Amino acid sequence: MQDAAALEKMGIPCSVLVTKPFNTQARAMTNLLAMPGYEYAVIGHPMGSLNAEQVMARANEALPQVAGQLVG
Repeated sequence: MQDAAALEKMGIPCSVLVTKPFNTQARAMTNLLAMPGYEYAVIGHPMGSLNAEQVMARANEALPQVAGQLVG
């Protein structure tokens, strides 16, 4: 989140992916970084134990959110 905040402040659009259990912490971090309301993509959990097909499914889950954030 910190990297995205720094890049956004330089005018470089970013999208952060967060799994659902970390949504509360991510929202708190956006507030701490003085970016309340910063949008990020929330996807299913877990990620580490997934096979390639399941990772692609999560990528497809994130794609509309990421595109909306980057394109506006």
